[in-house]
Amino acid sequence: MGLEAGISPNVVDSSIPELKIFDNAHVNRAHADKLLADIKRAEKKSFSTADSLDFDTELKKRNSHLVCSIKGNGDHKQEHPLIGYMVYARTKRTALLHKICVLPPYRRQGIARQMMTWLLSDLTNKGCDDVQLWVAESNESARALYASLRFEQIDHVTDYYAPGRAGIKMILHLQST
Repeated sequence: MGLEAGISPNVVDSSIPELKIFDNAHVNRAHADKLLADIKRAEKKSFSTADSLDFDTELKKRNSHLVCSIKGNGDHKQEHPLIGYMVYARTKRTALLHKICVLPPYRRQGIARQMMTWLLSDLTNKGCDDVQLWVAESNESARALYASLRFEQIDHVTDYYAPGRAGIKMILHLQST
């Protein structure tokens, strides 16, 4: 199966008209390996060791899902630059967003919003009721994004991430959106 299978373009409001967002399950093995290597490199550059996700372990879990965003026309014979990625776990009717990352050259262009919109639509179509996430209290841009998508704060934990790094738990009830 080629890269184009399962790619659902979402180009609303994008400064990158060739933006493609898709679940990594729809990518052939050779491209999946390359994409995962790119994601691991991006993870190391974007997050501290303490905040980095162990993709080798996480993606072996049956309920874990990787969503990718690339720039390209969907032609699986060409290289497509990675723009961003998300990892979430699905348990019954609830999804827990573990990570969303947009690579630095593509930030502040509405891509995280497009990725979240794609994910929320996909989860709604698959019968998911709620999406939960944790966000660092200090990450004001992420908190603003989630609030604009109608996530609500339901918990606050001091020292959630590390001493002095509070976490905020947020939830979105999909069936009420």
